[in-house]
Amino acid sequence: MKPEITIKIEQTRQNGILVCTLAGWLDPNTSPELEKAIDLTGVNELIFDLKDVEYIFSSGLRVFLYYEKMMKACGGIMKIINVSDFNKSIFDLVGFQNIVEKA
Repeated sequence: MKPEITIKIEQTRQNGILVCTLAGWLDPNTSPELEKAIDLTGVNELIFDLKDVEYIFSSGLRVFLYYEKMMKACGGIMKIINVSDFNKSIFDLVGFQNIVEKA
């Protein structure tokens, strides 16, 4: 029996900046959990820290695209930091280089 894949979401807020530190997999089962977990009230900068994210499926990319559009719509910004080389190649493949911070 395969172990269940999960996503761990930790959030910290300070001065209009929301940092979401993620760990695990962003897949069709866990992506909706991430989408529901984030409240952008009072947020002008959203940062996703992916240091401990093992793999991102297209459903995870969709969540990032959704939040990038939400932040732009309210005049804010979104950044994705600490992306592994493997996951960065996925972002590059789909043209998301502009939202991934350079190491």
